[in-house]
Amino acid sequence: MAISPATGLIGKKRNPLAVWLLLPFVTLGIYSLVWYYKVNREARDLGVPSNPGVSLLAVTLGAFLLVPPFVSYYKTGERIAAAQRAAGVAPTCSPAVGLLLWMFLFGSGSLYYQSELNKIWDYYGNPPEGSPIPIAPTRQAAIGYQPQAFQPQGYLPAGQPQNYQQQGPGYQQPGYQQPGYQQPGGYQPGQPQGYPEQPGYQQPGGYQSGQPQGYPEQPGYQQPGYQQPGGYQPGGY
Repeated sequence: MAISPATGLIGKKRNPLAVWLLLPFVTLGIYSLVWYYKVNREARDLGVPSNPGVSLLAVTLGAFLLVPPFVSYYKTGERIAAAQRAAGVAPTCSPAVGLLLWMFLFGSGSLYYQSELNKIWDYYGNPPEGSPIPIAPTRQAAIGYQPQAFQPQGYLPAGQPQNYQQQGPGYQQPGYQQPGYQQPGGYQPGQPQGYPEQPGYQQPGGYQSGQPQGYPEQPGYQQPGYQQPGGYQPGGY
């Protein structure tokens, strides 16, 4: 059955102890690989990005490189937590806990991961495997997030004329003069300006504005009579 963005598929509820010890012991470890493939596929069926085949290769052939199995175990825990979130269940699965259990407690990470997956199936009442269930289309929607459309203050929908709001109170366009304000020196806009005369001030020597000026004669001063030698008279040649 094809999965829509808002529909997932129920996985299989398994006994965690059987997954961890019994079935791997009976099948000489083969069941552990089958189970690992299936849990990654079940996470994908709930809308979580996953490639079960690559995950299986990471814990088999990737073991020769040492690092890939640990990365894959951790990522599987993240996928289970994302599947819980998509299904509307509290994401209680911790990939760090699962990895540590796998490394230091006899591979019991499979027991932990299966217990976390069973919470999803219990939440939906354990319907038959493969039954369609509604899921959140994205992780954000799973936790109740609703995207908000941003609109600037005073913005009108498209197709309506926009009016710019005036600036705050007290704002005036350039050129505004405050009432009652006078420029220094009796300034009036649009009229020629001159420097005011200081009251009682006289220019030295009887200076009068706008009249030709001459040097004042000194009282009682006479040019001394000058005679050219030899009886010179001006204009006598």
